[in-house]
Amino acid sequence: MIMSLQRKRLAGFTLIEILIALVIFSIGLLGLAGMQLRGAEGTNTAYFRSQATLLANDMAERIHANRQGVMVSAYADLNTNGFCTEANRPDPFCASRDGAPADDCTPAEMATFDLYTLACNIEERLPPGGYMTVECSDPGGAGCSAGSPHTVSVFWNEVGDDGTAATRSVTLAILP
Repeated sequence: MIMSLQRKRLAGFTLIEILIALVIFSIGLLGLAGMQLRGAEGTNTAYFRSQATLLANDMAERIHANRQGVMVSAYADLNTNGFCTEANRPDPFCASRDGAPADDCTPAEMATFDLYTLACNIEERLPPGGYMTVECSDPGGAGCSAGSPHTVSVFWNEVGDDGTAATRSVTLAILP
């Protein structure tokens, strides 16, 4: 008799115990899914930030390469927003032709080519609505010149968990 009572008590899990274990397990899985979502959002933000940094550095290198364009203020107050269109495609297209360097472009045409190229790269590498600005600011107020500091800023929008859009940016200050 004692043996049969002990067997009933040790027979296994009850249905209620199993259901409680499933609820606890489900709550843990929901927590893991939330952490995975946060990690993916962080990765996305880091990707866009690195792309924006590369684009800003690309423009800074183009400005450094076109010193004559800086001297004639070709890089003062540029904005790539909506610039990647067929209507804005530089003519002549200032790029190497048949492997030969583009020696026949003026500094201003080269600056327009740089703006067009980066505007198209931004459309490919950042979310829709991303754009770049280049501003020239001379602290002395003498106007934009080769020695004036330039600020290259790249902007893009990200949508958060709550559905609100936040504008992010990367800014690079250069002295051409």
